[in-house]
Amino acid sequence: MKSFSDFFVPLQVVNLNKDTNIIVTLILLTLSIPLFWACVNYDSYYVDEGGEGFVLHVSLSVNVQGNNSAATRADVPNGGEEGDGWQFGKDNENRLHNFTVFVLANNLNVNSPDNVEFAGSRYFSDEEVARVDSIIENLKLKDYNVWKDVVTYDFTIPITQYTAREVSAESFRFIVITNYGDLTEQFTTLGQLRNAIPTATWSVGSDGTAERFVMANENDQYYGSGTGSETDPIRLHVTVERMAARIDYNPTGAALTEDGQLYYNIISDTPTASDEPTPPDNASSTPDTLAQLYIDKMAIVNACQKPSYYIKRVASDINGTGLIYLGDETPTPRGIATNVVIDPYSTQKTAANTTNTTLLTNLFGDTRMSNVEQLLNSDSAPVPGQIVTDVSKSVILGYVNENTYAPNMAHSAYTTGMAFKCRFVPLHNYYTAYNSETDELTEGTYTIDETFYMVEPNQADISEADRLYFKNQADAQAYASNTARKHFCKVVEYVGGICYYFAYFRHSNNVAVIHDTMEFGIVRNNIYTFTLTPTTGPGTPTIDPRHPEELKARIYVKKWYLVEHPTILMS
Repeated sequence: MKSFSDFFVPLQVVNLNKDTNIIVTLILLTLSIPLFWACVNYDSYYVDEGGEGFVLHVSLSVNVQGNNSAATRADVPNGGEEGDGWQFGKDNENRLHNFTVFVLANNLNVNSPDNVEFAGSRYFSDEEVARVDSIIENLKLKDYNVWKDVVTYDFTIPITQYTAREVSAESFRFIVITNYGDLTEQFTTLGQLRNAIPTATWSVGSDGTAERFVMANENDQYYGSGTGSETDPIRLHVTVERMAARIDYNPTGAALTEDGQLYYNIISDTPTASDEPTPPDNASSTPDTLAQLYIDKMAIVNACQKPSYYIKRVASDINGTGLIYLGDETPTPRGIATNVVIDPYSTQKTAANTTNTTLLTNLFGDTRMSNVEQLLNSDSAPVPGQIVTDVSKSVILGYVNENTYAPNMAHSAYTTGMAFKCRFVPLHNYYTAYNSETDELTEGTYTIDETFYMVEPNQADISEADRLYFKNQADAQAYASNTARKHFCKVVEYVGGICYYFAYFRHSNNVAVIHDTMEFGIVRNNIYTFTLTPTTGPGTPTIDPRHPEELKARIYVKKWYLVEHPTILMS
């Protein structure tokens, strides 16, 4: 079983330029006169090989496209296929090491019956792909066509199942699976491939960096062009997407001390970090800073370790009603999802009791919520001050697999999220003594890492200015129990100033309705980016993984499709 470290990519500050779509272009080379999309007799297009079938001549172009624009939202995530935008991936996330192409003929498509046999298949090995890469690097065309960042592979595929007497560009469909070796012998029918699950959707290199991301078709849409002549061949385009999802941390609003500790200033209920926050020196700070919060550890919880199907499944409900392969996620104009993405364990998660430890261990391993204390104290849990060297740049925390379930199962046992171990530093209303007879408070200066006792009003809305902090428990209890201030009734001990926060990743913008379709969840080829904003008061003094709807978290979806969670209000 993999440990959390297998899913963690350490200390790399990544400058995301844009979402990556890897576009696989398949070009049918023909030898006839221009056709202008007319159907023609296949005898002009295929070479008979002893009566055993025909050879389809194909030119396969792989194009990694992107631009420098990426929309940024400041609200909760929009659901749907496009999310909130898209970003270009890192080289190791984009690179094709090898891939397999499956051919469907006779106007069949990815939603055809299970027993449909592939008309042909072709595997491109690491050596073949590396050869073309080296051609680009050396600017040598040889027998390959290279135009800018488009690489063209010329090859033939024996067509054994094509029976139509006429052919056009739309007669063929192609399914492409990348970076998982030769699959031509494993899958001969469409059903076999659609029901198949890889054992992993990325690898971890010797330096701990994730690589060799498994990708599969993003959709079943094909766009044709060309007249069908040798000089103007028919072109078909296939877009592939990564089966993994990515979790990023955006430290905007944070600051670093000289020794590399990450912290936030709490200025008001809706704070904005000062331009030049002053690191605490024995709890000193700028006058308008009410408190500071050190982020000591953070960890991904419920990081699904079981890959999903090669071919994405979308349905009306978690039980698979109206199942469509490579279907789109369809949100309403408000961004609320109307259908669901189904992983191989969605129905089990929906039907299981939350205490099903066997299922939880199988899916999440050491990252399951019940193991969060060990996770936060482990060496594999990221220390923000070590992985963040520039608070203006996001960092990658790790990669996870799809994790979806019915709306009523969106709780801490199954939902992928983040756990934080922090130290709270009260810089106002800190008292070293209280005289109950005279009702006098003795102000003091808090020393970082000391135990303190928080006294807060018993009311719904509490601002940081309303909280009081005491050095001694007896003073805190005496103050809270004073009959002159009955509204003070809560005294909470924070040993060493340590507190905990939890946040869960939203996939869809379902602000008005809690536990709605796809509100929480993880879907392939999305980046889930979060930004912390401490607002008021310390977190819980002990680990308390609350339900998602109880958190004040603003989370968005962008595509790497990027899924952004820019603001998590820590209160």
